[in-house]
Amino acid sequence: APQAALLEPKRSLALGVFLKQVKRPVRQIVRDIQEGVGAPYGAEKLLELSRMLPGAAEVRAGVGGCPGSPP
Repeated sequence: APQAALLEPKRSLALGVFLKQVKRPVRQIVRDIQEGVGAPYGAEKLLELSRMLPGAAEVRAGVGGCPGSPP
């Protein structure tokens, strides 16, 4: 079955490098961000992360383009 990619390859690679540098599980990073805990990462790293992630419009376009996804 075909897989949908939310990130273009270059951003996906950059995100992988970022995650290795941070050395924390993805779920922990998400939980920290949801709870407003940014100290372990620092403002610069969080800004770098925000630039790598897709925006809302990109997510909608990517998800909407998947076979079987609702319009």
